[in-house]
Amino acid sequence: MQYETLGNTDVEVSRVGLGLWNISGGSDWEKTDEDQAVKTIHAAHDAGVNFFDTAEAYGDGYSEEVLGKTLDSLDRDDVVVASKVSPDNLAYDDLKASCEASLDRLSTDYIDVYYVHYQNPEIPISETMRALKELQEEGRIRVLAVSNTGPADLKATLEAGRVEANQVPYNLLWRAIEHEVAGGCRESNVDLVAYSPLAQGLLTGEYDAIEEYPTGRMRTRHFSRDRLEARHSETGTERETFETIERIRDLCEEYDRDMVEVALAWPLHQPRVTSVLAGASSPEHARANAAAADVSLSEDLLADLDDATSDLKATLGPNPDPWQSDSRYN
Repeated sequence: MQYETLGNTDVEVSRVGLGLWNISGGSDWEKTDEDQAVKTIHAAHDAGVNFFDTAEAYGDGYSEEVLGKTLDSLDRDDVVVASKVSPDNLAYDDLKASCEASLDRLSTDYIDVYYVHYQNPEIPISETMRALKELQEEGRIRVLAVSNTGPADLKATLEAGRVEANQVPYNLLWRAIEHEVAGGCRESNVDLVAYSPLAQGLLTGEYDAIEEYPTGRMRTRHFSRDRLEARHSETGTERETFETIERIRDLCEEYDRDMVEVALAWPLHQPRVTSVLAGASSPEHARANAAAADVSLSEDLLADLDDATSDLKATLGPNPDPWQSDSRYN
């Protein structure tokens, strides 16, 4: 496992982290049994993963509770716990209360990395940052960060206080952050933490056609607005998306590389991406994901992957929000 320092801090995070959203179930993901989830966290840790990502919104606290129960059997100083405060809780008093509730569920005295999950335009960023900085001064939070944040909101946040990372969706099928978000982070010296590296399973190689893909996951702008779970108003890019998947599959065969391995490693080869968060529901998956941290992709393969996915990137456009046409990123 390789490690990188997060932002301008001394906090070292594994290049592959364990995302704990999926253990809570939903969107055609089965809720992971608590014992199985604990074993999965242990397997990831044994494989060198020290970066564990959760949120108060994941399963209404279930994900935090499971991680908290696991922390009892781990060396707390050897684990980087990340959680997120929901956009409805960004007012000063609400945020302070949310953080304390997360600490209770996590059974810990401090959260290493605390993200603003999404910005809330109804609540001043200065008010949110005031609460976060106080929590940091009190030792309840070590590192302040944002998630799903565009250049304008990032600039406003930095005017109110320092954040070290921006957690964003980023994968071979979703390169929208390359239009503006990534550049804004580079200019502000803010690291990127990439989530959804497998595009909710689309990049596992498991699905050859759209008919095979679970309908409950057809929520992103890759899919038609007519899909049951869609929250956007667009026609989608269903044909283009599956044609792109086929191109990626062909390249992996040409270079004799595993598709999942390539998809997980690809974001780690992009500028300022410090860590990739991959979900897992079994110890076997956790160990396989962790191995991607040591995977090196050749310049030729990276160039071919760029070429294979650039048309889809252009078609989807610069809106970095995969779920909604009216982006919550500003």
